[in-house]
Amino acid sequence: MNLKRPERLSYPAFEKKNPWLRMLLDAYFLGDKCVYESISRRLKKGEKLACKKGCSSCCSTHTTIPLYPLEIIGIYWFTDIQIKGALRSTLATQLLNHSELNSCPFLLNGACIVHPMRPLACRFFNVLNKSCATGEDPYYTRRRDVITPNESLKEKALLQMLPFHGIKDRKIAKKAVKEGYLNQLVKNLREIDWKNLGMRLSLTAS
Repeated sequence: MNLKRPERLSYPAFEKKNPWLRMLLDAYFLGDKCVYESISRRLKKGEKLACKKGCSSCCSTHTTIPLYPLEIIGIYWFTDIQIKGALRSTLATQLLNHSELNSCPFLLNGACIVHPMRPLACRFFNVLNKSCATGEDPYYTRRRDVITPNESLKEKALLQMLPFHGIKDRKIAKKAVKEGYLNQLVKNLREIDWKNLGMRLSLTAS
């Protein structure tokens, strides 16, 4: 299997107006590079990547999907600006009816509707060798098959978000990441009340 080298998402006009978006996209790019390197090493050993388009097991089985504040803003922006037409109306209805007991509210017909802006937690979760069984969380059933991202590269991704929180000094930022500052701010994706976003999308649906 040829693993595609990651490319940075780019929305130049929006990034110019919204510095936070540039921070988030930089974080995602570094996160993707981190995952790419981790997966590449395992593929060279003869293993194979089980995750592929159309597989959405983790979107349903994972009840805790952490979102950093900047990622929540990113999802709001992406759905509001990038999703149009019938898809927008469908997502609006789904968000308005969402309950924390449901699967990820952005899972539509087995696919992630916000895939380009999916959070780091989703980007980092990759499974090797065989596809997940129905209802299986391989982190607990076969931990070795779940990719463990390089911690130093993961920290570099998180560092990109800290200026959004007013932490711009590099030394202080590194300490903040080491001490889990951002982890104190995370929200569980499935527990967030997405109805406001659903209402916004429904009111501006074309």
